[in-house]
Amino acid sequence: MSMLSPRASVYDAGALPALTEEVELTQALIRNACVNDGGTNVSELPNADLMLAILDGTTADIEYFDAAPGRRSVIARLPGTDSTAPTLMLLGHTDVVPANPDAWQRDPFGGEVVDGFLWGRGSLDMLSYVATMSLAFRDYAAQGIHRGGDVVLALVADEEALGSQGMGWLQEHEPDAVTAQWVVTESGGIPSGTPADRRLGVLTAEKGAWRMAITVRSAGGHGSMPPISASALEKAAEVIVRLRKHQPQIVVTEEWHTYVHAAWDQSVHEALTNPSTVDLVVDLLPESAARTVSALTRMTIVPTTVETSGSLNVVADTARINLDVRTLPGQDRVDVLNEINAALGDLFEEVQVEVVVSGAATRTPPVGPWWNLLQTAARLQYPNARLTPAVSPGATDARFMRQRGAEAFGFGLMSEHFPAAEISTMLHGVNERIDLSSLAMMRTLWQDLLAMFAAETTR
Repeated sequence: MSMLSPRASVYDAGALPALTEEVELTQALIRNACVNDGGTNVSELPNADLMLAILDGTTADIEYFDAAPGRRSVIARLPGTDSTAPTLMLLGHTDVVPANPDAWQRDPFGGEVVDGFLWGRGSLDMLSYVATMSLAFRDYAAQGIHRGGDVVLALVADEEALGSQGMGWLQEHEPDAVTAQWVVTESGGIPSGTPADRRLGVLTAEKGAWRMAITVRSAGGHGSMPPISASALEKAAEVIVRLRKHQPQIVVTEEWHTYVHAAWDQSVHEALTNPSTVDLVVDLLPESAARTVSALTRMTIVPTTVETSGSLNVVADTARINLDVRTLPGQDRVDVLNEINAALGDLFEEVQVEVVVSGAATRTPPVGPWWNLLQTAARLQYPNARLTPAVSPGATDARFMRQRGAEAFGFGLMSEHFPAAEISTMLHGVNERIDLSSLAMMRTLWQDLLAMFAAETTR
């Protein structure tokens, strides 16, 4: 194990220069606006090609793969001196979700730096990781021969649409390029607790992610002579209302139980792990915490968009409701259909339910050399901190790696300045931003991890 000295202190935002290299690179990635709305007119080429330019000239083996026109993923591998040692992967995605400029305080694709914060879509999810991982990898590769196991930097497309044109495609068509045993990707690292009892969450598990569609059909016609019966759009509205009112069963999983006991105050342990009292606690929590607890204790079925046939003067005969469904460990297709059936009641027989994409919940046990290495690296910036396992209500590309047997964790490092209370509204929401001190801390984290990984895996 590397015997690196602890940092003198956590970075101070006020002491940082306005535009460091990692800030400028994250700005450029944001401004490229590689928006992925799940449609057909999506391209990650601007960000992928920018990363190829950043990595150009290193000693790493660099490849890119186009799953479809515009859907480019970049894979850089730094061969080690021990082929029997584990391979470490730094995993990031270069696409971002859409943003409505009218709802933001600042231009979501402007990459503005204001009062020590970098604003923009992807600043947190996860272009800051892409930038800092790439710079740390580039600088490490420049040092010469890398000892120990291989190091892979994977910057992939399509994560925001569940990865069928990104990591999912790579696993199917180019599995050797993305083989790794130890993986670190987005989220985690937000400090909580007190300075004497500092805790840093690590995503060790995530819910399953499903894209589903409910198709509703009815009589159509001219808008001036509407059908007597309910139209497809009216029926779709009723489907959405019933789904919204439905309350899936609360389930206390092993992952939730572990997370509560590691990260929450002891006074609420019993209430948060008892299905009959969970929602009593939810009613008392601030919105961000309430949304997290609610999402992690039940299946969620959320209508996101509605598509109809016809035009402004035509009563549509078909409406398609797109759903984002997130499942707990152990829940499968039958459980999802049963919940939708319970929500819709008599309407269930009148609609068509389709699974578009599905992925089961995954987890990595928070034990072993890789977990210990993360904790040691984190303590260089947060002395005496302890890592606590956390569960993600969302899905990441870590699930593809776990399905192949890798130990995958979601981690980074956020400073004390990061607005943790707003994270649930920033992610895929509005006013997404990250403080400059967190960017500096993450770049340093990856630098430390690479050095320590080499020492750990050199025999």
